[in-house]
Amino acid sequence: MKLWGSRFGKDTSGKFLNFESSLKFDFRLAPYDIEVNRAWAKMLNRIEILTDGELKKILTALNDVSADFEKGRLASDGAFEDIHTLIEDRLFTYAGSAAKKLPAGRSRNELVSTDVRLYLRDRIDYILGEIKGLQRRFLASATRYARTVMPSFTHLQPATPVTAGHLIMSYFWRFERDKKFLKFTRERVNVMPLGAGAAGGSTLPLDTEFLMNELLFGACAENSIDAASTRDFVLLFLEASCIIQIHLSGICEDMILFSTPYFGYIKLPEEYSTGSSLMPQKRNPDAFELVRGKTGRIIGNLNAIMNLLKGLPSGYNRDLQEDKPPLFDSIDQMTEILEIFPSVFSAVEFNEQRLKESISNGEICAQAMAEFLATKGVPFRNAHEIIGRIARDNETLKRKMSDLKLTDLKAYSECFSLEVIPLLEPEGVLKQLATPSSPSPLKFEQQLRMAYEALEE
Repeated sequence: MKLWGSRFGKDTSGKFLNFESSLKFDFRLAPYDIEVNRAWAKMLNRIEILTDGELKKILTALNDVSADFEKGRLASDGAFEDIHTLIEDRLFTYAGSAAKKLPAGRSRNELVSTDVRLYLRDRIDYILGEIKGLQRRFLASATRYARTVMPSFTHLQPATPVTAGHLIMSYFWRFERDKKFLKFTRERVNVMPLGAGAAGGSTLPLDTEFLMNELLFGACAENSIDAASTRDFVLLFLEASCIIQIHLSGICEDMILFSTPYFGYIKLPEEYSTGSSLMPQKRNPDAFELVRGKTGRIIGNLNAIMNLLKGLPSGYNRDLQEDKPPLFDSIDQMTEILEIFPSVFSAVEFNEQRLKESISNGEICAQAMAEFLATKGVPFRNAHEIIGRIARDNETLKRKMSDLKLTDLKAYSECFSLEVIPLLEPEGVLKQLATPSSPSPLKFEQQLRMAYEALEE
């Protein structure tokens, strides 16, 4: 079946029909197409295009089509151009001539955009819920390792003392920003294009206010040309997806590095790891590697849409049919990842003994010691040089920072006093951290409270 054809004298080539059909990937839009048709029929009844009897026939037919979809009886072969054509054909079967009135005042262009927006709105809501669940897992792990001291890193070299809990909370806040971006994206998705027609609206007195309320849209598109053809909302979602995936990939990189024997900071969960077909001793971080690997795929989907859109003239073009495979693939990949990642992360165990050993030489206390001298009137660049000499001598003498006595320190600067002694141990440094975002025990408790409040919003 075609929604057009009287203009043409020749039948469509079978090969071309198969080539142009999007049914193989837009079939998932069926429930949303049915929902839009239901609202459209009610609106046409309100403006007296459909009689009450015709409306009843169409609504009953739509219920039948919905049941066909749910029970797998809705055909999905290539004999139809798309899901909209298939559903319209099935409506003719169930509702007869009344169904021929349903497309009045409406283009398939705006219908496609509306269906995708409704679908994407639902998926965003689901993904937001999954992110919230992941954040709860982060909070639980961060609380568990709130006092587990470890080094932070810059350039992948030990930097300053933090806690494993503080590191995990850095993951929490990344996803808090991701939620805000997704919520903004949802607002842009939730704009109704119905009433735009193919590009220039309709002469029928369509009740767009009714349609907005019926389909729970937050706003109506301002311009008919833009409404039917824009895919900014798809770009926004894919941008949000890329950022989420990059954040996940960064966490995976941490876990992969930390699981190597050269770090030994974490133990990989066996239920989410694999072995080697050749080397019996191996335990591989496949779950983290697969999530990391899918990042390129999702970034590629964003690039595909950007390249699709970059050269299109104003108004609808058939090229836009190709927006769905990258969009649907990104949604599928993210959904699968977010459904498993919380369980994988929660099963990770930090090796507290190994973390303690990795900071035992105390070199990560260097910044705090330099800042101590700054409080005693030593210019910071001079203090930096003094502590640098101490670190160099410690390395040469195989001496820990905590081995130093006050007399040793005074050999480097008379400004040292007994107050500096707690700063020779990472735990002592943590207790004296003063800035709001720092990993001090007091600030960490405040951070946890802020995180719980953010989840309640």
